[in-house]
Amino acid sequence: MTSVTPVSGPTLVVAQSGGPTPVVNASIVGALRAARTSGKFARVLGARFGLEGVQRDDYVDLTELDEAQLGILERTPGASLGSSRHRQSDEELRMMLDRLQVHGVRAVAMVGGNDSAETLHRLHLTASAAGVELAAVGIPKTVDNDLPEMDHCPGYGSAARYIAQAAREAGLDSAAMRHTDPVKVIEVAGRHAGWLAAASALARDAPGDPPHLIFLPERPRSLAQMIEEVRAVQAAHGWAIVVISENQTDDRGQPLAGGQPIFVDPHGHAYHESPGQFLVRMVQSETELRARYERPGSLQRTSLSIISDTDRREAAGAGAEAVRRALAGESDIMVAIQRQPGPEYRVRYGAAPLAAIAHAERLLPDALIDPSGVDVTDAFLAYAQPLIGGPLPPALRFT
Repeated sequence: MTSVTPVSGPTLVVAQSGGPTPVVNASIVGALRAARTSGKFARVLGARFGLEGVQRDDYVDLTELDEAQLGILERTPGASLGSSRHRQSDEELRMMLDRLQVHGVRAVAMVGGNDSAETLHRLHLTASAAGVELAAVGIPKTVDNDLPEMDHCPGYGSAARYIAQAAREAGLDSAAMRHTDPVKVIEVAGRHAGWLAAASALARDAPGDPPHLIFLPERPRSLAQMIEEVRAVQAAHGWAIVVISENQTDDRGQPLAGGQPIFVDPHGHAYHESPGQFLVRMVQSETELRARYERPGSLQRTSLSIISDTDRREAAGAGAEAVRRALAGESDIMVAIQRQPGPEYRVRYGAAPLAAIAHAERLLPDALIDPSGVDVTDAFLAYAQPLIGGPLPPALRFT
C-alpha cells in the first residue's frame, strides 16, 4: 500500500480492469500526456489492481514520469498497474467515493470493457446521488472487439494481427507435416463473438490458403456437421487448419464440450471446457485422422512482438480523449472509436453512455460472415486489414 500525500489541486485517478491487451498501457500513457498538457491536474495517481486500489488507498504516483519512462510504458505488455475482475458492492462504492474525496480526486479514467463500464456507471450514479463532483470516464479495451457503440476496440488490432500470424505459421507447419499431422485446431479468444476467430482469415495470401474452416459463435452447428466439414476439407487439400472460438456452441446452443461451466467469474460470465480440445478428440475418434490442438491463451493478449502500430496509436488517443472529456465536465461515458467515411482509413474519437456498453455485446454482423458460415466476406477483410497495422511478413512454401 502506498501513502497518498495531500496536494493543493485536483487529482486524476487512472486504473485498468479486466483482461489486459497488448496496448492497454498505451491508453494510460495517452491519459498521462493529456493530463500533463492540460495543466489542470495537480497529480495523477494510478490505482493498483483496478478499483480495488481505490478501496485500499493503494496508488502509485505517475505525475513525474519522464518521457523516457512513458515511452517504455507505452510498449510494455500486460496491465502495468495490475487489473481486477472484482465487482464492487454498493457499500464498497460509497466507501470508495469517500476515499476519493479525501484525496481530492475529481476524475477517474478506467481502461476496461463491458464490466468496467457497468462499475464506472454505478460509481457515477453513487457520486451524483451524493452530490459529489466526479467525472467517471471509460477508456475502451478488449481483444474480443465486442463493445457496442464503436467501430472497434483498442487491443483488437494487435490481437487480430497475432491470430492472423499464428494461423499462417500453423499452416506452414501443417503443410509440411500433412502426411503425419493433417489436422490442426486453433482455439482463440472470444466469449460470444467471433471477431478474433474471423481475424485468422487475414493469414491468407491466395485461395486455398489456411485457415480452411473458421467456426464462429454466430453460426453454431452440430458436432456431426463440424466433423464432416473437417473431413471434407482434409480430403480436398490433404490437410486442414481449423480455427474455433473458446466458447463455441452447437446447434442447440449448448457449449460444445459440455453444458456445465468449470468457472463463473464475479460478473456472472461462465467458462467451459475447451471446445478445441473436444473437437480434436472427436475428429480423431470419428475420422482416424491425427489432429493437433493449439491454444495461444493469454499470449494473444500480451505479445508485444506482433503489435499493431495503428492499435497502439489509437489506444493512446482514446486515453487522451478520456481526459479531455473529463476536463470538459463529461461523465458516465466511454470513449468510442468511430471510423470516418472515405477511401482512406481515418478515425475520430466520440463517446457513448456507459449504460449502453455495460452488459452488451457486439456480435459479428451477418454482412461480415460468408454464407457457408465457416468463413468471412471480403467486407470483413476490408474492415479488419487497416487495424492490424500493415501486411504480415511474406512466406514461401513448395508443397
